[in-house]
Amino acid sequence: MNNERKEHLWIPDEEVIKLDKTLTARPTPRNISFAEHGQKLSHSLQEIKKVMENISEDNSLADSNLMIFKVELSEGEKIKDKKELFISTGMQVKTVKSENKAVIATTKTQFQLLKSRIDNYAQSGSGKTYFDYIADFKPYIGSEKNSSALQRTTCAEKVPLTLDVQLMLLPNLDADIYENVIEKILNKIHSFKGELKDEPYILSDNTPVIRAVIPSSSLLHYENDTAIYRIEETDFFSADAASVNAIDLNDLELDENIQIENLAVVTILDSGVNFPDGLAPLILHHWKDVLSGGGDTEHGTKVASRVAFKYICDQLPTTKVTPRTRIIDCNILDGSVPVNIFVKRIQNAVETFADISKIYNLSANSNSPIEGDEMSILGYELDALQLKKNVQFIVSSGNHQLWSVESNLEDILDDDDSRISAPADSMLSIIVGATSGETHPNSLSSANEITSYSRRGPGFNGFSKPDLTAYGGSITYVAGSVSVPEDKYSLLLDKNGKLTPDAGTSFTAPIVAGDFAEILNIIPNQDILLAKALLYHNAIPVWDEENITDEELAFAHNLYGRGMSNVDGSKYSSLSKVTFVRTGSLNRITKERVKIYMPEILAAQVGRNVAKVSVTCMSMPPVDRTKGTEYLGAYVRASLKKSRSDGKLIPVQQNYKEGRQKWDVCHHFSKLFSKFEAGDWQVWLELFSRWEEENIDVPYALVVTIEDVSNTLDIYSEVEALNRYKAINTIRLRYNTQI
Repeated sequence: MNNERKEHLWIPDEEVIKLDKTLTARPTPRNISFAEHGQKLSHSLQEIKKVMENISEDNSLADSNLMIFKVELSEGEKIKDKKELFISTGMQVKTVKSENKAVIATTKTQFQLLKSRIDNYAQSGSGKTYFDYIADFKPYIGSEKNSSALQRTTCAEKVPLTLDVQLMLLPNLDADIYENVIEKILNKIHSFKGELKDEPYILSDNTPVIRAVIPSSSLLHYENDTAIYRIEETDFFSADAASVNAIDLNDLELDENIQIENLAVVTILDSGVNFPDGLAPLILHHWKDVLSGGGDTEHGTKVASRVAFKYICDQLPTTKVTPRTRIIDCNILDGSVPVNIFVKRIQNAVETFADISKIYNLSANSNSPIEGDEMSILGYELDALQLKKNVQFIVSSGNHQLWSVESNLEDILDDDDSRISAPADSMLSIIVGATSGETHPNSLSSANEITSYSRRGPGFNGFSKPDLTAYGGSITYVAGSVSVPEDKYSLLLDKNGKLTPDAGTSFTAPIVAGDFAEILNIIPNQDILLAKALLYHNAIPVWDEENITDEELAFAHNLYGRGMSNVDGSKYSSLSKVTFVRTGSLNRITKERVKIYMPEILAAQVGRNVAKVSVTCMSMPPVDRTKGTEYLGAYVRASLKKSRSDGKLIPVQQNYKEGRQKWDVCHHFSKLFSKFEAGDWQVWLELFSRWEEENIDVPYALVVTIEDVSNTLDIYSEVEALNRYKAINTIRLRYNTQI
């Protein structure tokens, strides 16, 4: 069949059935002794009061009239469902640790009232509908505030004399309380011979964070301060790149037939970009943050060359090259940058260029793997910026050095230190790993295997990461000698205009950034969510899909994400492959049933696995770092219904749970069909949300593909002839102000 490029088809509102949803929530009664349970809760509150008195000298909230402690609900109960409990008892949820645990604040008067009410509950059972569901109260002090990495550092055989830490204050306190607390903590740092590093900074949710270098012996005084929510070691971000003698490309120039003003723009957040003179017109701006001394352009130039030219060897030896993007150079990496400074620089860059650039490549990671139970500071800030500014970050998954101490790839992947590093836990960013493009002697990874340096998932709270992978250079290591073999996947343009080999996820993320830019450039209104849905939907797996189990698929996703990006498939349908697209929004009291048409010519085919239907639904839900593992505020569930001979719809059972996890931003599945009915099928969309303070509309993008597996039938023309769906290049998308 001719693979003639055809436009994707837009699903109009006329093909969507919109329904209201009735919300229901019924607590399950608990069969417990209120007398025994009440005595336990009363004793716990009394213990909290004693602890608060004992740590008063360390507690920056001692004179604030606030009591801070932790509440744990019974197993199976959820903090999000107990709003009435907290309101009625005067307990304010300041931050959620997990589904059933939260850090609470009350006034001292409310604390006494709570104690009295629980004493009454123990005597008569009054308040059973509330207190039956509380498992316990506990103080919120001690080493549980420390990140896992900090706990490992302080439990090591030799503890360092000083610790460079981020002191994150308890979220959701009043401004005057923060002002008073910060003053007390700064005095504490001075009193215990610590050093304040930079001014305190404010996260996007208004939580103050203080960076300080403190004696390790003084850590207890911060752990016992109820104004401090979390203590973690400071992450540093840097850009490292290798240079060797290489081929001179300074004579390269742009193909004059390319109208560069029509190319998409990608912002490079890196160490600066220095292209040869003939390529310089691609750079719209050279920008340096006022807080940055400026990087040496080595790493940033290599990253930018991948964005603009993908694998530049494909265009050599000609000296006229064809770019695919333009570049904004944001020089923000000047050595090893602490997270508090890095956050500000990224915010400043996005604030400066968000009106002209929607794509931001960030090829810089922390050296340490994520912990997974708390969103990293930078991961959260990237998510907040994407929601606020309607931009898209493409981020490297990070590199490790385990290839230098392990003898095989399996042992590397079994090591917890190979897990992704911040900010690759960002839920709204596109995270990219690296896959070996060729097999080289003395490399631990072969072609189409995850490279020996690429970090793997899972990401935050067990979600699959990376999101995609791309071919990158390999590393060989023999008798202490490290080298990067030359092939088209390792060779890049460096700051001196030379073609030089290098390896790292730093140089695979920009492959996807450029791919995404190509897709976005053909989308009406440059709708980021739709471009992202198309990118994920058309990714090509690098594993054998036949007879794979759910567990094996989940493992593959944590190595390669959804696979390799497929630009052509993302941009165009073909005669034998029809892609329907739609954008919209859902809230917790609405749901939609979206009609797609299964062609008669395809249904008439005889044989096994003649048709394939793939569905991807991408959403952009609110995020809340103070909600712990309940970080994402909503998700959209997608399900497929096929037509029956009597015209009724029946559900299509999916082969895998993987790809359809609750509370993920992407729901994806595909199904092969052998015998089926033509006509209208439906994709049902339903949003589920947490923390429903108000009924917020959550944007979504839906992509559905119907494919003739034999690639011999013209199914596109049959769908097109219905005149129900419009070619995407003929319509204008609604602008969603909720993003």
